[in-house]
Amino acid sequence: MKEQNQKNIIPVVSAELYNLNPIRYELRKGSAPGAPPCPYGHQFKWIGYDKEEMKYVRVTKSVFKRMINQLDADMVALHELEFEEE
Repeated sequence: MKEQNQKNIIPVVSAELYNLNPIRYELRKGSAPGAPPCPYGHQFKWIGYDKEEMKYVRVTKSVFKRMINQLDADMVALHELEFEEE
């Protein structure tokens, strides 16, 4: 019961909410300073962060996939830019 209550303390960002302002959210490593522990006593590998409210959030699986794909695309673009400069 306690695990369920603790899980609900961290707000969840759904795809609908994320779509309203995607740049408001970012992924951070679960080991980042101030990152909350997962409800089962472990450490999140990745956790969402709401830059507007300045607090950690959970994201749905679909939002997580979109955020990871965006990170990949950003990394590729940055890498390609480095090669263009040479």
